Amino acid sequence: MKQENETSSLETELNHDIDEQAVAWFIRLRADNVSGEEKASFLLWLNQDDLHRETFNEISKLWGDAGLLQALGQAAEKHRIAPQKKTAAIYFKLPLAIAACLALTFLLRNELAILMQGDYSTGVGERKTVYFDDGSSAMLNTDSSIAVNMEGLQRRVELLKGEVYFEVKADPNRPFIVQADHSTTRVLGTRFFVHEQDRSDEVKVASGRVEVSDRGALKQPQILHDREAVSIDAKGLGEVRILDSALATSWVNGFLVFENASLESVINQVRRYRTGAVVYKDDTLRTLKINGRINLRESDDMLKVLGKNLSVKMTYLTDWLVIVG
Repeated sequence: MKQENETSSLETELNHDIDEQAVAWFIRLRADNVSGEEKASFLLWLNQDDLHRETFNEISKLWGDAGLLQALGQAAEKHRIAPQKKTAAIYFKLPLAIAACLALTFLLRNELAILMQGDYSTGVGERKTVYFDDGSSAMLNTDSSIAVNMEGLQRRVELLKGEVYFEVKADPNRPFIVQADHSTTRVLGTRFFVHEQDRSDEVKVASGRVEVSDRGALKQPQILHDREAVSIDAKGLGEVRILDSALATSWVNGFLVFENASLESVINQVRRYRTGAVVYKDDTLRTLKINGRINLRESDDMLKVLGKNLSVKMTYLTDWLVIVG
């Protein structure tokens, strides 16, 4: 297949639903924690239709991973999950459909639980400011949700997901408590951020002072001052560090600002504001150092702007997938 036509043919000729399924499988199978059951489900999907296999082969070749299928086949045989002959392909649809339904049910249940608990939420690419009766405020970043209780002797906010910037009105008699997955942050009056990530929380102070403790009380609480930050995970609090980049807090002003930052770190931030996946064709681009800013009000075009300013090729394989390089 000619290199010049690989991307265009995928964009125009392949069924988008199958294309997106193939991309999702490709990305998942490259992860370190792929289970035997997932490999089995993939092989069932692969052998349902010739178009599935052809599409997956095209995507594998695009990254130079033509040996991926062979490795999967060997792993399947080793763990006795190799597909049956094609005459039995019709029977693969039921278990694959069941697996897909179970996965979708789990995701919907998790999102529904957050939706039911949350008092305020934002979608992907959206930001929203909430004002409380005590004079405090909270700005929710993209894809975030909070539950609020301002009654009683404590003002409490639970961060259900995402990132929030707080400006707290001082009240010595009613401390302001923010509880996230791994952390509890206690303040009287200050401006600070709490970001709940996949496996850790991050607390960043713009000005003022906060006390941060881990939910398991594994380590002594830490006091953070102006422009200090700390990460908290299942092992407790990490080391306090200085915020040395505006990238961590600039979203409040409607921009992503980056100073001598790697392209990978910037794209990781951009990915939070748009749906879909971003994959590198050339890994050397990950460490490319760049300076500049991106307007968050143009979330759909942020990658295009970034690629244009850096003269880095951004290939939109589908609306769901962008290839860098």
